Amino acid sequence: MRTFAIALNTAREAIRNKLLYTILFFAVVVVAVAALFGSVSIGDPLKFVKDFSLMSVSLFGVAIAVMLGVSMLHKEIGRKTIYNILAKPVARWEFIVGKFLGLVATLTLVVALMTAALLAIVAAFEGRIDWTLALGAQMTALELMILVAVALFVSAVVVTPTIAGLVTAAAFVAGRCAGYLEYFGGPEQPLALRGIARGLYWVLPHLDRLNVANQVAYGDPVAASYVLTVAVYAFAYTGILLLLAIFMFSRRELV
Repeated sequence: MRTFAIALNTAREAIRNKLLYTILFFAVVVVAVAALFGSVSIGDPLKFVKDFSLMSVSLFGVAIAVMLGVSMLHKEIGRKTIYNILAKPVARWEFIVGKFLGLVATLTLVVALMTAALLAIVAAFEGRIDWTLALGAQMTALELMILVAVALFVSAVVVTPTIAGLVTAAAFVAGRCAGYLEYFGGPEQPLALRGIARGLYWVLPHLDRLNVANQVAYGDPVAASYVLTVAVYAFAYTGILLLLAIFMFSRRELV
């Protein structure tokens, strides 16, 4: 119950954040702009609308995840409110898990709202609701779940929110490019480079596997077994990061 109370308060605080509404507004505008330009683009305009809009939902979601994820813990410490929380019978792991659940719930709501706008716009052009777009949104939600865990872990280690934000954003970029590390880890590469590439391949989150925007936009089927596999991977990776975040936060001196 204590964990869910912290999660509820975290979600309420995040929803009251004006930054969230600003980014969400621009995301909806981008979806609308994609529909406008898609109507005058060469080729199939709906493919452009779907691809560009799903990319926009992902990027704006990442922006919210990074900004909220790295600032929540810093604000609690800066305002000294964390002392009041931990002075009660609340364990540090409950605090971290509660923050995580609250942020994930907020981001899931944001993605759902942006996806609803996308579904409505595509339905206006296509005359039907393309529910495959919801699959792309679900994969984006899993991607953001991992980034929230990354942000909390980095925030538990790094004091400065700016550095934590840069590291989290770098993790997103590196995670989207993680698949390319297989080339650098090949036997034809130098031993040192091969070792570094293989190490990064296993450490970095493979966010590229969660990006199915192109398949959804062009109507290519996404196997249910693939969705299940990457979902299990996302939850497992997130769980490991949360455990590391809890461990680091439990050893951190709060001053």
